[in-house]
Amino acid sequence: MPPFFEPMKDFFKRCKEQARGALFPAHYTCEICRKEVFDGASFCPACERALPRNDGFFCKKCGRRILEDFPVCLECKRELPVYTAARSAFVYGGEIVGLVRRFKTGAKYLARTFARETEPVFRAEYDFSDFIVSVPMSGESLRRRGYNQSALLADELSVRLGIEHRAAALVKTRDTAAQKFLTLGEREKNLTGSFRVHERKACEGKTILLVDDVLTTGATANAVSRVLFAAHAARVLVLTVASVPQRD
Repeated sequence: MPPFFEPMKDFFKRCKEQARGALFPAHYTCEICRKEVFDGASFCPACERALPRNDGFFCKKCGRRILEDFPVCLECKRELPVYTAARSAFVYGGEIVGLVRRFKTGAKYLARTFARETEPVFRAEYDFSDFIVSVPMSGESLRRRGYNQSALLADELSVRLGIEHRAAALVKTRDTAAQKFLTLGEREKNLTGSFRVHERKACEGKTILLVDDVLTTGATANAVSRVLFAAHAARVLVLTVASVPQRD
């Protein structure tokens, strides 16, 4: 970039930070116990230590916590996921369950907290990404909720990582049944044909970072990855706030 563009780049970056500050105001209490915190922290020291971080043994493919140090878990040995790799900051359990639920039901400011937690996971585990995509919602679901939490997280990560979030690259073409009580097979059937790549040319030969809140069975990540690979993406790297651990 020519030197004379640098001041303009800094100006726009400051404007973006101010806009984010207005949308996601800083909170000065712990997100879990509500004790006072300092220096922009989201959690007090005690709650920070108790968070179920995904920093033990994990599958090198799906990124879920496993009990022993094997390259891949039993489920990935039985059937490899479609995506290239997945990683998460937390195991889905403990206080993380409530935080994710709040994120989905109005606490939009948690996008900043979760981006702060997932950024180091990306930097430690992934070498590169051409751009970011987020798991899209159908128009009906978006109207009901009012926002897409995965897109908010992707926006925050885009700023922190300096990687473009192509929010329009993917679309969800239809509303699907709630997946909470469905098996992996039922989820995959439910999602078949529900995603479409809107910017196919942009995906060709690219490494794409797919952002979502939770990796549960992996059905959503697989469904999105299929359409990205069909658009000739080179790699699909999944990054989530949390992942459901493998069954013992």
